[in-house]
Amino acid sequence: MNRRVLKILIISISLFILITACSNNKETLKYDGGQDITARLKIMAVGEKDVLMEEYGDMFRSKYPNIEIEFVNKYTQSNFDKTIEEEKPDVFMLSLEEYKQLVQKDKLYDLSLMFSNDEFDLEGIHPGIVESLRQMGNGRLFGLAPGFQSKAIYYNKDIFDKYGIPYPYDGMTWEEVIQLAKRFPTEDGISGLYMQDFYTFVGQIEWSENLKIVNEKEMKVVLDSKSYRDIFEMILDAYQSKAVEIPFLDSFYVYDPFITGQSAMTMDYYYYINNKINWAQAEKGSNFNLNWDVASAPVDDSDRELSPYFMFGGIFSIHIDSEQKQAAWEFVKFVNSEEYSKANSRTAGFNPTTRTKNIFNPEGKRMEAFYSLKPNLFRNYVHWEVLPKEFGKILDIINSEGKAAMVGAKTLDEAIASMQERGQQLLDQK
Repeated sequence: MNRRVLKILIISISLFILITACSNNKETLKYDGGQDITARLKIMAVGEKDVLMEEYGDMFRSKYPNIEIEFVNKYTQSNFDKTIEEEKPDVFMLSLEEYKQLVQKDKLYDLSLMFSNDEFDLEGIHPGIVESLRQMGNGRLFGLAPGFQSKAIYYNKDIFDKYGIPYPYDGMTWEEVIQLAKRFPTEDGISGLYMQDFYTFVGQIEWSENLKIVNEKEMKVVLDSKSYRDIFEMILDAYQSKAVEIPFLDSFYVYDPFITGQSAMTMDYYYYINNKINWAQAEKGSNFNLNWDVASAPVDDSDRELSPYFMFGGIFSIHIDSEQKQAAWEFVKFVNSEEYSKANSRTAGFNPTTRTKNIFNPEGKRMEAFYSLKPNLFRNYVHWEVLPKEFGKILDIINSEGKAAMVGAKTLDEAIASMQERGQQLLDQK
């Protein structure tokens, strides 16, 4: 995978994993837009400047040559507010959490004040995303997101057809997915489901059940709780029955068991299409025959219309104190426009467009599986920024201890006890 692709992927993932008080705007601008408008915009955004310019700036500048752009990207969560105060950006590209914070601090401009003086079509943008942004803005819209990220169940139609097993459907729970995976004959060397490694599997299930591995308030690891034990037992049962294959592969490895036709299903982000399926197709050509489609990602049984995997970041907002609000609106409007959406939907890419009718789909796949459910705005996230840096090693600990339980080197009780103890030791570090 080349360096540019890696850069874009890292920006996309970090933006979605930073992840993801009302304003008293009284100023109403008279619309005075146009391609001749002259201004200099500061845009505060995560990522490398050359990639940000390539993704957003170059196309905008070709239409608005008199608007100069400067990206402010040297900041972290610890100096986020200080950077805003010192740099005085005109436009923000925000994660979901940052958007919530700035709405509460009355730092964002109400975009509806622009809508009244301009023609801008919200109609084509995913209504769940617009509704969510309004909800977080106490009924007002302070930002727009041109892209989103979501997961789905990928399935091999030919394998399902061969054994007469019904395809997965939208709104299944994890338990239902695993029961479906158990219907495949393991003696034929086919597993029902492939998951990259033990922690990946744990992480997907915990998301659907709105769990997280640590209580930040009490600074306590909770891997020895009943909720996590239930998850571990579900995974071990699926693995031991050979319904699920967990080979502990590197995330950049292309030819996983789903790609090679050894597993009937897997679950991954939208960009799995570009990173794995299309990559294998390009390398193998006519020798690659994967008849695939998608169903929505697993849900919690308590609400089958909500998806914890439906995320959006890259929310473009205008700083309430900007002196270049009209030019800032031209930028926000452009990157959320039909024109920009179509231009960036000519290939699968990494993030599907929020103008969902433009999502790249030359083969007629069920792309609605990525956005048919509503985003869950209240999903629990681990706030890694308040935890010791070393605590990140907990993911490797869960993986290694889970693997030990899978191969019988430890009992599940022993593995859980070790995860809990080692994780708490990391958390207690100063």
